[in-house]
Amino acid sequence: MKKVINSVLIFSILLGCIQCKTVKKDNLLKAPDNWRGEVLKFPLIFARSLPYKGEEHIRFAKGWGDTTSEEYFSYVFVWILDESSGFTADKIKENMDIYFTGLMKTGLIIKLRFFKRLPKTLVMISEDDPEENSYKGKIRVYDAFFKKEEINLNSKVSISYCKKIDKHLVFFRLSPKEFEHAIWKDLDDVRIKFDCNLM
Repeated sequence: MKKVINSVLIFSILLGCIQCKTVKKDNLLKAPDNWRGEVLKFPLIFARSLPYKGEEHIRFAKGWGDTTSEEYFSYVFVWILDESSGFTADKIKENMDIYFTGLMKTGLIIKLRFFKRLPKTLVMISEDDPEENSYKGKIRVYDAFFKKEEINLNSKVSISYCKKIDKHLVFFRLSPKEFEHAIWKDLDDVRIKFDCNLM
């Protein structure tokens, strides 16, 4: 009983902290109108060890939370960072391990599955185009929110500098669908709302 009370207390505190970290401001990602958006502030409540200052802007495909949808778990997020952090394939792997492990631990708490052992997150990322500073790979992660089983997320990561706002952008595009699937055109079309090259 004591364990359950403690777990409920942690759950309540965590929900409050998540709400505190959600920023009420314009989402800078341009996506279809029916794609839900969120803006979070670093440090991320579920991944506090990520050492960045800035924000995370997210757009979820309409069918993101529907396990029967072709858009299931397909979404885009961008880290808008104050400083360049010298991203490499190894650093992206480390960051995504921290990010998704923390996210899914939070999912288990939200779903009241306090005693579920979380399978290890596996990240495989390699450089795709050195000139474009882009990477591709796959993330094997336990979906604690919807399927409650391990899934493979195909992933694209791209890094750039936005002169207009003097920020460093790290784009993450993810979907269980293979890169040839139509959802990837929608994911690739998600962009910052303005031209970063214009002052």
